Amino acid sequence: MSRNLLNNSEKLIDVENLAVHFHVPQGTVKAVDGISFDIGKGKSLGIVGESGCGKTITALTMMLLHPHPEAKIEKGSIHFYRHKNEMINLVDLDVHSKIIRRIRGNEIAMIFQEPMMSLNPVHKIGDQLMEIIRLHQQISKSNAKQVALDALDMVKISAPVQRMNEYPFQISGGMRQRVMIAMALCCKPKLLIADEPTTALDVTIEAEILKLIKDLQNDLNMSLMMITHDLGVIGEVTDQVAVMYVGKIVEKASTKDLFKEPLHPYTQGLFKSRPEIKISGRLDSIKGSVPSPYEVTHGCSFAPRCDFATSLCRSRSPELISLDGREVSCWKYADQGGI
Repeated sequence: MSRNLLNNSEKLIDVENLAVHFHVPQGTVKAVDGISFDIGKGKSLGIVGESGCGKTITALTMMLLHPHPEAKIEKGSIHFYRHKNEMINLVDLDVHSKIIRRIRGNEIAMIFQEPMMSLNPVHKIGDQLMEIIRLHQQISKSNAKQVALDALDMVKISAPVQRMNEYPFQISGGMRQRVMIAMALCCKPKLLIADEPTTALDVTIEAEILKLIKDLQNDLNMSLMMITHDLGVIGEVTDQVAVMYVGKIVEKASTKDLFKEPLHPYTQGLFKSRPEIKISGRLDSIKGSVPSPYEVTHGCSFAPRCDFATSLCRSRSPELISLDGREVSCWKYADQGGI
């Protein structure tokens, strides 16, 4: 069982033993399979892993935005500490309740992967910003316009008055991503969830967007959950890291500790696969492929791809083991820590 290292007064969000399954004709897909983590107030957590490991499903579930009609929260809790003396379990809320509508976009906001798909192409940027602001803040249209202009200025968009009257196709990809950040932050949320916020951006623009997100997090004393498959992004903006594989968290550590010494064989494989650390020679890769979501595996789900797998790994799935202030799900460390 996972151990939370923060006490309740330090936490903003506390996810415990969360499982989300898709019940489809082909079988049951355990998209999220009993994960636990917490995010402190004003702190940042990175969720990293290959495509299909459950990162985005985790984020959407925290917003109660179920991506598929057959998706169901099987178990677990998502405790959100809204105020000093108020804690609410988001899992208990109806997806259409007034409470979750007040929280979603207002207290917990999300930047989605594709800004061109998230922005409405037939409405001006200003109208879309003002709609969000007036939905969550009972203010006049003129006041909402000023808040929208301030939000665009906050994310360093030049000529905000002009941009308010433009359509998404009239601005660059990097600027569209800044608009998405402005939309997410215009109501000053307590938690920002950023899902692959630099996808399809060139390296220079990516660096600018990451710096912008980190600066805004510090300025607003906001918590951040960064979802990505890119360890470089994690290293830039997060305090803590959770590594996911096939719906489970296989390693949790501070960003500093993870980059200094990754413990899980999967995490080690991710680091070795980074092209930026290769000067010459063949690029390393993790052998094999991610198992099918319909495939029922026994033992550790990473065992078929692991160079260190034993018969124990193939027969029994390891729990997260607490080890020197971090956690790892691997039988290699079973005799070094407590489960």
